[in-house]
Amino acid sequence: MINKIEIASMVFEGVSRSISVAPKYCSKIKHKNAPCTICYTLCPVQAIHIGGPGETITVDWDKCTGCGICVSQCHSQVYKLRHGGYKKFIDNITKNISPKGDLTITCSDNPSYNGRAAMVNCVGIFNVVDILTLYLRGASKIHIKYGLCIECESKHGYKILEQEIKNLELLSTIFKDLQGIEIVFETDSVRIIFPIQHEIFKIVEEEKPNPTVNRRGMFSFFKDTLKESLLKSADMVTVETLEPRTQIDFSHEETARRKQFLECIMSLGNIMKEEVETGMLFNNIEIDESCVYCGMCARFCNTGALAINSERTEITFNPSKCISCGLCEKSCYHFKLRYKEKLPLRLFFKDNIIAARDKSRITIADMKVFNI
Repeated sequence: MINKIEIASMVFEGVSRSISVAPKYCSKIKHKNAPCTICYTLCPVQAIHIGGPGETITVDWDKCTGCGICVSQCHSQVYKLRHGGYKKFIDNITKNISPKGDLTITCSDNPSYNGRAAMVNCVGIFNVVDILTLYLRGASKIHIKYGLCIECESKHGYKILEQEIKNLELLSTIFKDLQGIEIVFETDSVRIIFPIQHEIFKIVEEEKPNPTVNRRGMFSFFKDTLKESLLKSADMVTVETLEPRTQIDFSHEETARRKQFLECIMSLGNIMKEEVETGMLFNNIEIDESCVYCGMCARFCNTGALAINSERTEITFNPSKCISCGLCEKSCYHFKLRYKEKLPLRLFFKDNIIAARDKSRITIADMKVFNI
């Protein structure tokens, strides 16, 4: 039988593991000059503290409101959703899309809505990628409702949402399929009306095994089912105990939302512009011809957008992988790398050579320094 202590431990496990924190991906942990301050600047209760290089991230969970802003705004995917992750989060909201393409989303501080709606802890958890994904899944009329954010502990969830909608407006000037989008801000909500409706995306539910006939198997099945239900119902944010030091990881990994963004824009197609202004969604980089090819920019790049060849004579940049963390610029000790204001969209999905030097000009000193 399942006793009270087991149920309590299940609840605690669900509450304590609804979001995971991976300090090794944090640019501030990797480099002392990293410019990113998003998570602790936007945290409404200043619950997040990030140490120096090689240290760790600490969170005051007594202060944390569980708004999820850190999840939606962190470029490097330091904060991730557990229990199915990003896919499960989007799938759960998709289930609320009506056959006519209507989708209502409401924050947990605004429970007065009686109709069919997807509830989230705070609207600040939404990113422009989520809105695009829901649109491509058939939601042509999205109504996002929020309470009085000024009085809420999460404070500025609607401000985060407004910024993401500005990114959506930017995309509507680039992709023909988004042209004519209508955005209406109301007192406590925002309506997003897309020009066309896509086919409703069908969620394929995972088949659950039937309980075995014997008594022990039956109780084991009920215990697992109860545990799964408790985990799903956990709506607070915390994390397992983190080590005081973090081993700096120089591996490259594309974030889930970036991958989803690329899938979205490939589905949209019909580009109306030849080039776009750079910023959060699109970026371009240039390197001065006097570059010493030390490779630090490529080493610190979280996603592999920057790469240097084995001979250290050529540096390439793939804009589609860039998450705008700014770490490459700060890790260049010779100040040869900088962001550009424009990006030709024909270069977006390509590995573009942005720096190359004549092999005949490589000196003996270069060969010793770079082990060529």
